[in-house]
Amino acid sequence: MMPPASTAPALLGTTCINQQGVLVASIPLQGGKFVCQSVLKIAQANQYVIDFKNTSTIARFQHEIFEENIAENKVIEKPAMLAMMKGGLSSSERNPFVLRHGRIVSLNPGTYRLITWLQSPYYLAPPVLMLSDLASYQQQTNISAAISLLLLGILLGLFTYYATIGMLAGRITERLYASFLFGHLVFHAAALGIFNQFFEWHWFYLTGLPLLIANLAYVNFVCHLLGINPFHRPRLYRLSLIISGLLIALIILGMIFPHWMLDMARVGILLLLGFGLACGLRLSLQRQIIAQLYLLATISFGLLAMMAANNTQPTFTIEQLGLFAVTVHAILVSLLVAYKITRLHQEKELMLVELQNTRSLALTDRLTGIPNRHALENKLLQMPQHSCLMFLDMDNLKQLNDHFGHETGDHLLTLFTKILSSKLSEHGKLYRLGGDEFAILCHEDDVEWCQHQLEYTHLQLHKEGFGGAGASMGVVFAHEANSTEALLRIADKRMYENKRSRKNRKEMLHVMRP
Repeated sequence: MMPPASTAPALLGTTCINQQGVLVASIPLQGGKFVCQSVLKIAQANQYVIDFKNTSTIARFQHEIFEENIAENKVIEKPAMLAMMKGGLSSSERNPFVLRHGRIVSLNPGTYRLITWLQSPYYLAPPVLMLSDLASYQQQTNISAAISLLLLGILLGLFTYYATIGMLAGRITERLYASFLFGHLVFHAAALGIFNQFFEWHWFYLTGLPLLIANLAYVNFVCHLLGINPFHRPRLYRLSLIISGLLIALIILGMIFPHWMLDMARVGILLLLGFGLACGLRLSLQRQIIAQLYLLATISFGLLAMMAANNTQPTFTIEQLGLFAVTVHAILVSLLVAYKITRLHQEKELMLVELQNTRSLALTDRLTGIPNRHALENKLLQMPQHSCLMFLDMDNLKQLNDHFGHETGDHLLTLFTKILSSKLSEHGKLYRLGGDEFAILCHEDDVEWCQHQLEYTHLQLHKEGFGGAGASMGVVFAHEANSTEALLRIADKRMYENKRSRKNRKEMLHVMRP
């Protein structure tokens, strides 16, 4: 039993010649004018689509279909042209399919000749013709177009984010990465036909230039991301200068020889990947997590780019696979940048906490735990108008240290601070100026309250066994002086006057005692 004949359309025997009439095995990437001839085998009447299965980077094309035979298989002496279809990125013809160059033609069973004229300044991959029935083609291209538009949307969102952040002062890393994303957005939007289909922009000649500039921005981005500069990692920095110089040379050559522009861009991507791998490997060996994550993103980009370059299936073109590679890399790098920003924020928070702790230690008395002289001086700089400063000088601390040791003297200071601070509560703030000197800062209406709490503290110290303990006081009000130094001098003077007065009073009581 014979197997049934296949109803799938077939495209056979494609041959191409250049404008000099020379047969070429494959259309070169440097562009030019070419004409290709193919044979179409149609077994079933249907609507079919003629397209290029591997690339969309074509400036202009024209398909011409000729009938080769009639139903009785008799050759026609002068084949009739059945259809002529034009298109391309530089053409004003409307595309029936999003992001593809597919052209619909209705064919009956038979054999046809397809003549395809091609003209482009360069190709991202050699154009290869394909023939498919309309239903299968739509199923494939709808998926690829939807994914491509989604990827372009992701790139646009990332570009918008980094461009916005890059407007802030000092955000050079984000600014450079936004430039890299913008170059790829422009190139892929042009190569996929976004500008042609949605914005009626048909100019295509130098659209490879943003890709070259994007590579240059990316090298500088890597330097800022990984902290490569003349002072840190100078060897890698010198390598970045060499790579940047080569990329600038490629840009200049691409402007001089536009047909080689995409070849220059390919070389630029190889240089970029080589530089990224060198930096990532070198710094990863030093156990730098940022470099390790960047190395992972670079390797992923390289593998996806290789897969795109070796694409043979018709669902996705090399431009769409390249867009996928760039988008995946952009997402990974964005996560890396977000991680770095988060880590820098955490380090900043830790430094602020440490700074606050250091400041707190600098403004706190180590023995008693209350604010010290520096804290008081800072507070006096913003002293309210109706404030009062009270200087305190403890009695007999030196004698206590000499007879019972400094440990006992420290215990007295600590006990004095604890009792007086708890009694002052919100009515006043106690400071230790050093040695046996203290100060109280309060509102002028709370002076009498603070004096009573000092007397209460004396009584409590006596109950704890410090019979000779006490403190002399000097009071000065904010309105009595125009400067902090003057306030301190007045308070200190009055404190010593009070000390002498208390000493004289004790001596007089001692004399009058029977």
